[in-house]
Amino acid sequence: MTNTDTVYEFTFADSHISYQKFGSGPAVLLAFHGFGQTNQVFKPLENTLGGQYTIFAIDLFYHGNSRYTGNQFLTKAIWQQLIDQFLRAQTIDRFSLMGFSLGGRFALATAEAFANRLDQLLLIAPDGITRNSWYLLATGSKSGRVLFRYVMRHLSMLTTFGHALTRIGVLNRTAMRFAEISLATPEQRTLVYQSWTQFRLIYTNLDSLTETLTDHSVRVRFFTGAFDRIVPGSYILPLTKRLRHYELTVLKTGHNHLIELVAEELA
Repeated sequence: MTNTDTVYEFTFADSHISYQKFGSGPAVLLAFHGFGQTNQVFKPLENTLGGQYTIFAIDLFYHGNSRYTGNQFLTKAIWQQLIDQFLRAQTIDRFSLMGFSLGGRFALATAEAFANRLDQLLLIAPDGITRNSWYLLATGSKSGRVLFRYVMRHLSMLTTFGHALTRIGVLNRTAMRFAEISLATPEQRTLVYQSWTQFRLIYTNLDSLTETLTDHSVRVRFFTGAFDRIVPGSYILPLTKRLRHYELTVLKTGHNHLIELVAEELA
């Protein structure tokens, strides 16, 4: 019997998250999706991992029905406290983590706090390891965020600038196309602004993370796309250079089909 059509909700303080459960295995896997997605993207894992894991696929804030209503920027400490309360509510002791793209940033922040309870950390084209200069420019200061909001409201300016950067080779065409698709509607532009600004403090100290993963013998597995231009494989290097042991699987795909291929790889 499957429960994939049931959406669950968990509320703690200023945080409200929605999630689904896939599979009914004895081990637990928390999974965090990418930008613009919902927990439903992890449904393919049910057929491949559902006998081994109960998968808690969690909607990031501003995605699905998850909301953050705090008066301050979301911090790593707030996120870690939320996950701690979620684990308590679900009576979860040991677990594994999976993060795809933007969700990788949240998986890393979770791993940093709970490495002593982790079995595996599975990172699929993860964000949060390499700091993107454009992201820092747009969100790193109050003036940058004001300019970012202005540009989001004047999309033609951003499009003209983006195509100029593409012509001179500073921005690749795949990334530009991804940006155009992600910013096509006012709702999408609001999501980009909310996510970029609110998630800017969810970054992990890689030295501290490496030490705690090593101390607790956590199995770390990376999955990247050979043709991924959104989160290229090189973006994991700041972490892999620090780790003594890790596993890397490079799949012959771009960014958007990685979860499905990882599900097949883990079968």
